[in-house]
Amino acid sequence: MNITSLQRRRMLLAISHIALASSLAACSDGDSAGNAAAPVAETDAALLAAVAFDLFPFAELPAALYAQVGERLAAAGSPAVAEGLVQLRAAAGETPWLELEESSRLAALTALQATPFFAAARATALEVLFRAPETFALLGYGGSAIEHGGYIERGFADISWLPAQP
Repeated sequence: MNITSLQRRRMLLAISHIALASSLAACSDGDSAGNAAAPVAETDAALLAAVAFDLFPFAELPAALYAQVGERLAAAGSPAVAEGLVQLRAAAGETPWLELEESSRLAALTALQATPFFAAARATALEVLFRAPETFALLGYGGSAIEHGGYIERGFADISWLPAQP
């Protein structure tokens, strides 16, 4: 990977984190809506949504999908998720998660890789993100074939993309 693509990736990640933070702030039910200068408290769902983005950083996906991951994890009431939130906040200190450097966030998540929290966050993010039609479009997947008669009816035998044989 060359320097230009690294700089582009960092820029896209920064932009998407800003968009995610503003979307989550708009969705939060904090009392600071009337006071623009008041900082928005980082809710459990917002922190979990940001973690989902750190695990699967697709800048092209809507922030609502990541918010859905966070809400689902927060609503689960799992002791593993509660413990993971404590560990994430301890790793972040006084700094909100989205304001940490990417390397600090990744180091904190790497330290939690073997925990039940990480497994739950990863599994929920995979389920929500990769079942979304927006992700299908991003990855070029046509979606489920069951509703259309299966893969045989949807080009299973179409091999026109192969080179012609002599």
